[in-house]
Amino acid sequence: MGKINMSNGKVILSIVVSVDGYVCAINGSTSLLQQYYQEFVPAGMQLVYPSDCDAVFMGRKTYEQYPEQISELINRGLKLIVASRQKLETLAGVIRVKGDLTLALKKVQEQLKCNIWILGGPSVINQLTSVNSVDEIRLTTVPVQLGSGIPLFDTDLNAPNVSLVEVQQYGGLTHSVWQKK
Repeated sequence: MGKINMSNGKVILSIVVSVDGYVCAINGSTSLLQQYYQEFVPAGMQLVYPSDCDAVFMGRKTYEQYPEQISELINRGLKLIVASRQKLETLAGVIRVKGDLTLALKKVQEQLKCNIWILGGPSVINQLTSVNSVDEIRLTTVPVQLGSGIPLFDTDLNAPNVSLVEVQQYGGLTHSVWQKK
């Protein structure tokens, strides 16, 4: 797959991860990571919500699991794209896509012509990163080892082809930015 036309914007994955590479507990809960993030993030600093994105691409589980956060995203004026094979109740203005996520993302990106934030679980993330469909990965690493859970990247799939371009420390958090080669 070729590079995405930059006039359509970038695809950006921005997520909180533990130092041992997990994005959530085995049951899918992100509460412990969010707790540590809130504890260590400096006042007034926002590292997870990319301010340079006008749309959010997520899977059905994320959409259904976090209704308060979804409402907040809509209130911020972000366009929501939900990937789901199943019919689901969506709020006004939410775009539902199905099928191959890479193709669906490309079509939506051509339509919206803006930066799109990937906010999803490991299934969505891995489907897109393993085929190098993400232009930038922004990781906020919290200083905790979960020891088990669901890893950010599935080691059975291709790793994203990225280079580290920036690392900053904020309180106890490390924020790294990786760009597609």
